[in-house]
Order: sequence, then C-alpha cells, then structure tokens
Amino acid sequence: MILVVILCLITVVALIVQTKAFNQLFSYVLKEIDKPPADYLPPISVILPCKGLDPGFKDNLRKLLDQDYVQDGKAQFEVIFTVASADDPAYAAIEEIRKTIDVVETKVVVAGVNSQRGQKINNQLAALQVISDRTEAIVFVDSDVIARNNMLRYLVAPLSQPGVGATTGYRFYIPFKGDLPSVLRSMWNRVTAWEMGSEKYAFAWGGAMAIKRDTFRQARVAESWDRAADDDLSLTTSVKALGLQVRFVPQCLVASHGDGSLEEIVEWTNRQLILTKVYYRELWLRAIYRAILLSFWLGAVLFSLFAYIASGNNEWLLSLLAGLSLIPVELFFLVKAQGLWKRVLLANLPTPETDDEKELQAAFDKTLLRSVMAIPLAHLVLPFVTLYSVLTNRIKWRGVRYELKSPTETVVV
Repeated sequence: MILVVILCLITVVALIVQTKAFNQLFSYVLKEIDKPPADYLPPISVILPCKGLDPGFKDNLRKLLDQDYVQDGKAQFEVIFTVASADDPAYAAIEEIRKTIDVVETKVVVAGVNSQRGQKINNQLAALQVISDRTEAIVFVDSDVIARNNMLRYLVAPLSQPGVGATTGYRFYIPFKGDLPSVLRSMWNRVTAWEMGSEKYAFAWGGAMAIKRDTFRQARVAESWDRAADDDLSLTTSVKALGLQVRFVPQCLVASHGDGSLEEIVEWTNRQLILTKVYYRELWLRAIYRAILLSFWLGAVLFSLFAYIASGNNEWLLSLLAGLSLIPVELFFLVKAQGLWKRVLLANLPTPETDDEKELQAAFDKTLLRSVMAIPLAHLVLPFVTLYSVLTNRIKWRGVRYELKSPTETVVV
C-alpha cells in the first residue's frame, strides 16, 4: 500500500535527519562546554536596551556589572544602557544602580522613538554613537538575561578565531506551571536550538551576542538595522554575507521562565516565525518544509485511523501503525536532548545556587514528562502555527505593532 510506504519513509527520513542534527549538536557542545574561560580580553562595549522592568531587573543589572572581565585589576568593559524615554521606569532603576557602581564605566542613552524601525534597534543604534574609542568588540544583551559571572569572557573569546564573525548564546524556556501553551513553546524552542550546532544554520540571538567592531562595520550591520525590526537575524545575514560564521557558545545558554498565557505564546511564536521569514529566509523555509511534511503526516495518520474505524480493514491499521512509528523516534531524541541540555544548564548556573535557580532546576526536571504528554498536541498545533506565517508579515512586540514590508522597511502600525 502506497500510504504505508510513504509513512514509513517519513519515519526513516526523520530518524536520519534527527540523528545527524543531534550528533552534530552533541559533539559540538561536549567539545565546548568544559573549556576554561579564555584570556582573550579585548576592550568591549556592552549595549543593553531596556523597556520596562522585567522580573529581577535590578539583580540582572548587578550581575552584568559584576562580570569577571577584568585585566590587571581593571574592568575591560563599559555598559551602555539605552531606553526610549526618561519616563520609562527602567530609567530610574538604571540610575539607582549606577550610583552604586564605580568599577565599571556606565552610560545612559535616551534614544527617542523612530516609527520606521523597531524600538529595540533604535535604542541600540543610539547607544552605538557613544561607545568608547578604545572598544574593539561590541556585545548586545537583553535586560532579562541571568548571566553567569564569566559570560562575557566566554561570549567574546571565539571572536579571536579566524572565520568567526559573531558569537551568540541562546535562550532556553522552562515552563514552571506546566500548562500546555508554555510546554509547547518550550518544545518549539528546543527544536530551534538544534540549529545552533550547525555552522550553516546557527544564528545570532539578541539576548547575548558579540561581534568585533571592525566586522560590524564591514558587514554594514548599522545600515541593515536602519529600517529594520529585528536585530539578531539581520546581524546574522549581514555577517554570513561576508562568508563568516556565527558561533554558538554553550556557556551562554540562558535558562528563562517560560510561563505565559495562550495569547502571549501564540504572539511570541508568530513573531519569531515572521522575523525569521523576513530576515533569515533560508532558516524559515526549513521550518516551512518541516511543517508541510508533518501536516501531510498528520493528515495521513488521521485518515488511516478513520478509515480503519469505518472499514475494519487491516491495511488501514498497518498504515496507521506505520505513521505512528514516528512517535518513538521523537521520544528517543527528546530524552537524549533532555540530558544534554540539563548538563549545559547546570554548568551555567552560578555557584552557590540561589533558591530561584534551584526552583529552575526542579522545573526543568519536570519538563520531560510534560513534553512527552504534549507530543500529540504539538503535532496538531505547531505545523499550522508555522504555516500561518506564510500569510502575514505583522507582529506585535512589547505592545507595539509592526508591519515588516521587507528586511529594510518596517512600519509601526
């Protein structure tokens, strides 16, 4: 029966593709994770765009300012905070923290508003105007990143290697409540993280990314950002256009609270897909091809199920079983990946651990069972959420709606 053969082929293809991707990621992460911090400490400017007060905002700022990026007793980095308006509550919190810091040079920039680009990018471009003359590399971080104390060392170090244009960490969402929308986002996020082990498809993540100042100029990143809504994927494509790599740094994988309402998570997923569609089309097409294949698989499995119920014909049962053979393959890699990510996340937690970090670890341990239970729903929802991105270029980001007309044209709507 043709359908049986097709469904078996889908399982075989999934097994081959996932084995290759996992082995690539696994070998890369194991090679990198135990490396000690490098001694490569060029002067850097850390740019932190802020809007509002994220949970733990002040603590995260203190962790950033207390980074072990010191040479001969002197900090080798400055931090530039940038906000849209002095009325933003983040502004007062930043000024309060700055009064307690005298070891690290800090600056605050009020960027204003520009209707033709994303607010985060507008803040970053304004900060670039005041970086120190001695700066050799630029680091961009988000205000909700919980950093290990040597994160900057690890993030900057690979920039000394030939062929590396930018470095990046990544976010790992951990659902605490265990509700289905949050678990689905965590699963979607994990699938995307597998791309980080690939030299071809690895991409920069705006929560923690670094680039040499000269490379930033040569890649014309500022020009790419001028009328853009996305910072990291546009930086990715600009760097890769020079023939350079984006290098993932496992030590900069950041655990984040992944709880959210259904509306928030649908909005987040839609935004990630559309930003990828506009700024990194090659990666988006991979997601679309995967979604089309899984949609066909789902339709074939459901058709086989209903046909068997209606007719009792064992050929339809065989077709159903052939389709469902994909599930054990996914379970196998889900379990293997759980062990890998746990090793990385535990290595990245500070010592001694705080109560919040212990709670984070406990929540991570529960995600495996929750993810297993959510696999059927993931097959029903995620392919169609992905395919929806074909129909629109509109996103909502921190309360602002944008229409992405092209990589170089963004309109606030």
